[in-house]
Amino acid sequence: MGGEFQLPELQNYIDGEFSTPANSRGQQLHDANSGEPLQVRAAASAEQVGAALAAAERVHQARLWEETSASERAEWLDRIATELEADGVADTISQADSLTSGAIIRTTRKMARLLPMVFRGAAAYLREGHLDQRLPGPCGDVEYLRRPWGPALLIAPWNGPTAIGSHKVASALAAGAPCILKPSEFTPHSAVMMARAIDRAGLPPGIFQLTVGDRSIARQMIEAPCIKAVSFTGGLAGGRAIARLCADDFVPTQLELGGNNQLVVFEDADLDKAATGIAYGLTNLNGQWCRALGRLLVHKSVKQALLERVLAILADIRLGHSLDEESDMGPLVHGDHYEQVLQDIERLRRCGGELLCSTALPQLPGYFVAPTLVDGCEPRDTREEIFGPVATVHSFSDDDEALALANGTELGLAGYVYSGNLERAFAFARRMRTGGVKINGYSLLSIGEGAPRSAWGLSGLGEEGHAQSIEFFTGARVIGVSPQDPLGGR
Repeated sequence: MGGEFQLPELQNYIDGEFSTPANSRGQQLHDANSGEPLQVRAAASAEQVGAALAAAERVHQARLWEETSASERAEWLDRIATELEADGVADTISQADSLTSGAIIRTTRKMARLLPMVFRGAAAYLREGHLDQRLPGPCGDVEYLRRPWGPALLIAPWNGPTAIGSHKVASALAAGAPCILKPSEFTPHSAVMMARAIDRAGLPPGIFQLTVGDRSIARQMIEAPCIKAVSFTGGLAGGRAIARLCADDFVPTQLELGGNNQLVVFEDADLDKAATGIAYGLTNLNGQWCRALGRLLVHKSVKQALLERVLAILADIRLGHSLDEESDMGPLVHGDHYEQVLQDIERLRRCGGELLCSTALPQLPGYFVAPTLVDGCEPRDTREEIFGPVATVHSFSDDDEALALANGTELGLAGYVYSGNLERAFAFARRMRTGGVKINGYSLLSIGEGAPRSAWGLSGLGEEGHAQSIEFFTGARVIGVSPQDPLGGR
């Protein structure tokens, strides 16, 4: 299916030079569609990581990037975007992401083509002057400046390597922070392609660096005194570990950790529209994304009719090879995750759940799981996230019962409400303890331009978005002429 496509060579990019990762434990990256090995997983050595940290600290101490004007940084970001628009870059990224993560090529292609826009958007933010403002003061204008904390560590996940990795890099560079990107060891190739584009753009050494490897190299960097901010997208266990490591020195952390997201369908909802949203929430990115559907909460009077519509839609979903243009959904990322999702489904079945699925499995040996609804479990047994195409079903009789279910987990990333009464839907959504609620629709994109993506509870810490992510890497500095108060408090 992939033809003669070859994955990009795994490389570090340290202090302006590409290098071969020094460590290899013999583990392989596998084709998610077949389980066949694709490439040896490699990792930067402790010495290579140390060199990256030293370069970032050198740039920080010299104020090389921090004191590059916002307009000049914007020009650099535009140059990087231009290099990312070069022939073959988007195609290589989309195929690599599709093979290794299992996301279908139509989705990874869209993400790869948006990549230059991420850098151009950060450049536009700088040109609007948000990091250098003037406020009125008692003795003249006061300078309100946002300046980088210092070198930043960026840890990107395997399920959205291109979109999330590029957002972190563009935001840190816009903020004036030297940054080190550590992509997931399962999907590192878009990071390599970004490093090549940044190198071609001529960005001075040490401002952006790439280290490939697993969590062990991430720990070495988090513990380094020179790292002054950490942006992480991933699982709850990883987020907790990072928070603990950063706590003693109050290193700012931006954590997006996933969610067991609730979708509420009231009795007055358009059931066809709701069924489409449910199917999307189960199948987009193969259910492997932080805002995927986790729990379906439906009014008991329309439950059966809704489930029939959902199963009819899922019966037409083509689950197949991720590089097949006709596939609507692909496999899970790797064997361990596949086994974990199957175990989660079996656990729910043992808890009394009835498995509802209608999508045919392909005749392929990869890590394929049909989108599945599980009906009949007690809410107390469904509070944890399953990072795959699986959601539980719960019914309610009135709005109060629905709200108790919707707020019945410690996670709060995304929510969805379907109702024919927008006033009722908005009123209900305002009471959901979650970072964002979409009404009568389900989309991969943010709900509005400039709107942040927030996390409540165990779903994370901080906000992400166009402005919010750039400002995360900065602290406020306020400077102005002050009145002199008299001694003695007179």
